Amino acid sequence: MSAASPQPPSDSATVVLLRETAPQRVEVLLVTRHAQSRAFAGAHVFPGGIVDEADRSDELVDTVTPRMSPDMARTILGEEREPAAALAFWIATIRELFEEAGILLADAGGAPLRFTDPATRDRFASHRRALLDGALTFGALVTREKLELRADLLRYYSRWVTPVQAPRRYDARFFFAPVPPDQTPLHDDRETTAAEWMTPADALAGAVAGSLVLTPPTARTLEDLVDLGSLAAILASTDGRRVEPILPKVVQIGDRMGVLYPGDVDYAA
Repeated sequence: MSAASPQPPSDSATVVLLRETAPQRVEVLLVTRHAQSRAFAGAHVFPGGIVDEADRSDELVDTVTPRMSPDMARTILGEEREPAAALAFWIATIRELFEEAGILLADAGGAPLRFTDPATRDRFASHRRALLDGALTFGALVTREKLELRADLLRYYSRWVTPVQAPRRYDARFFFAPVPPDQTPLHDDRETTAAEWMTPADALAGAVAGSLVLTPPTARTLEDLVDLGSLAAILASTDGRRVEPILPKVVQIGDRMGVLYPGDVDYAA
């Protein structure tokens, strides 16, 4: 690959975790990336990360609820991929959400997994530490606890591709999901240093005031959430949605850098 060639983007998955605290008041979970992170250092982002090869393994695919089959995932994704490779985006999203925020979208014994009793909460906190340390695989965790991964709770909303100039590039699929009952987010204190609930409007206002940093995909998604309003409307917005990749362009505008999006007047120039 020549020096002028763009770096191929890595497949990744991101989850916009939502809760409704009052009618028409929706909050979103944002994690703060560690200042030494290789990507988006110090920024407030939605939990997510790169899709691993293991995310498409039979070990994990077989634990996904029948409400979301590999063929269904392939149809929703709308890409020419093997069904298991399509479903891997949903599995990676669930895994990354647990790693980064301690939230696990799964059923145990036919009911939503809850961390209400101390023994269960401590056991899964131990699993999470082992997972982050590399002493336990996600597949082994799911098998050990006899979990059913609730991929059907994830609603595919958008696809963002990092600009070609970036040294690290991601092809990220964004999903919406409601927070499961009786689970509380907690940052991993490794890749992330905080996990906070805030309204989309407050997050955008914080970015304007300079109290937090948002990446362009995060900011644009928050703007969409403000426009959509209620949790029901947000989730319904994914029904039958045709997702097209969004590739921002970084351009020089006078003495500063700007970002153009598909549909902007000068995007195709």
